[in-house]
Amino acid sequence: MTSNGSVSRLPAISFLFAVACAHDHALDRRDVGAMKNASPAISPWPGPVADPVAVVSDDSPVVAVVDRVHGMVVQVFAARGVDKINTASGVLAGGGLVLTDLRALFFAGPGGTIQVATEIAVLTTQGAFPARVAGSVVDAGVAVLELPEAAAELEGPPLTEGSSEVGDQLLAVRASKQGPSIVFDVIGFSVERTANPMRLRAAPGLPIAFAGAPVFDAAGALAGLLVGPTGQDIIFVPPALLLQILTRVHPPAAQVDDHI
Repeated sequence: MTSNGSVSRLPAISFLFAVACAHDHALDRRDVGAMKNASPAISPWPGPVADPVAVVSDDSPVVAVVDRVHGMVVQVFAARGVDKINTASGVLAGGGLVLTDLRALFFAGPGGTIQVATEIAVLTTQGAFPARVAGSVVDAGVAVLELPEAAAELEGPPLTEGSSEVGDQLLAVRASKQGPSIVFDVIGFSVERTANPMRLRAAPGLPIAFAGAPVFDAAGALAGLLVGPTGQDIIFVPPALLLQILTRVHPPAAQVDDHI
């Protein structure tokens, strides 16, 4: 497997956005309780759009892809009380669903026990929303969150068709709240060839901070998800497995036979 060890940090042009005023979509004290007081990142805020910085040219293919997909990349906040808060990136999957890193929902408890988050919030470019766990696949390290009905219309990217081959440039996009804005960091990398489209693959060299980050191909389709099941190494979850997970959580509606 090959990977690009250098991080292309692009906090400019389309990559730094002010979060829209969330209005009634925002979390309030009734929604998240102590979590709201513990982290300002889940409260609505206004803020300016950053001025462009000359990191990449305006006509760069990277700029074009991130400009197209940034509104679908989110930051997930998981809390257990006021002093335990985890964050991870994630991606909107349509229908009010979000794909993210399962490990972000767990906390170390007393005596080596594992505790689950009691409050979850998802920060989008359209505001912040409370969330609940709709499903998970432990072996893949993926969690599926469900947002309230108000977020059901938020668009998710299409899943790429086929599997990426070695050498194909993929872009992992990470979202993080910084001051009054969301910053999107981007890493370019490739994955090894595999005959099994469902196989998890190691992604050496990618920072653990990219756990939960969606992976996009050159067309802006969702080509995978990065997870960090051990808290140290990044694993690439392929799109075929993501589709299976989403189908399991939200099966397609049954087709009605019009023939009599």
